[in-house]
Formats: sequence, C-alpha cells, structure tokens
Amino acid sequence: MKYIIVICILIGMVSCNQSKESKEIAEEKNRAKFENKPDEKDAQFVVETTSSLHTLIALTDVALEKNSAHAVATANKVKPELQNLLDEVEAYASAHVISIPTEATENSTREARRLLDEKPSEFDEKWCRKLRNTNKDFIGELESYGAKTSDLNIKTWLNSALPHARTIQDNLVDFENQLSQN
Repeated sequence: MKYIIVICILIGMVSCNQSKESKEIAEEKNRAKFENKPDEKDAQFVVETTSSLHTLIALTDVALEKNSAHAVATANKVKPELQNLLDEVEAYASAHVISIPTEATENSTREARRLLDEKPSEFDEKWCRKLRNTNKDFIGELESYGAKTSDLNIKTWLNSALPHARTIQDNLVDFENQLSQN
C-alpha cells in the first residue's frame, strides 16, 4: 500500500513540473481544431505573430522598468503601436476561433529581463539592438507569410500591419542613431 502511495505522489510531482507554456497550449488546441492544412498553417501564423508581439511588448516593458530616460521615451513611442497590432491579432483569432498565447514565452521573457542586469551606460544600446533585431525578424515573418497565404483576411491585415511594424523599426533606428551620436 505504501508503495502505491509513493508512486502516486511521484506521478503527481512529475506532472506538476511539466507545466506548458501558453504558446504550446494554443498550438495543441489549434491542431485539434483545424482539419485542413491551410487553416492550420494560418492558425500557426497567428500563434507565432501573437507570441512575437508579446515578446516585443515584454522588451518595451523592460525599458520602462529600467527607467532609462532615452529608452523610456522610445518604449513609450513604440509600445502603443505594438499593443494595437496585438489587439488586432487577438480580434482576428477570436473571430476565427484560434487559440493564442496570452504572454511571451518563458525563454523570451527571461532574455528580455536579462537586460535589466546591464550597466546603465550599456543598457540603452543593448536594449535598442535587441528590440530592433526582434522587430526586424517580426517584419520578415509578416512579409514571408504574406507571400504564402491565400487567406484574404490575413493578407489585408498584413497590408495594414506592415507599415506600423516598419514605423516601429524606423523609430528604433532613429534611437540607435541618437545613441551613436552621444
């Protein structure tokens, strides 16, 4: 009897330690929901886009927490744009019954928060570089999927989202140029 109780406790402990991230849960739910490949690929794109936006927003939050005057000004400029894009993706997901992550992945959050350990003199540059590169990758994902998808709703959203993502990139390049002049 004691042996069975010990086994049950061990199984419970192992299953508790295997918590899944919001992104993984969304992907599993979508695989079960969508029977044809194009719909499943569109759902996966929406999951990836949502995850990328959560990561970008987490990076802006780091600048606000670090409270570096220059980075805060830039973060305050780009965060509303990112939040608007996220709101639009969430509305699309809701309308199409697509499960999406509710937060950045644990790894992305850890990477973003690692920037808080930077010296104040190095924070702005490293933060800007990380955010700019992450946004550049995000733009690449949007452009790439826009060329592949046949879903007109996604194409329409991409056509409106890309200018906003590029404006964010322009703001980050301007901030980086300001830093190099100092």
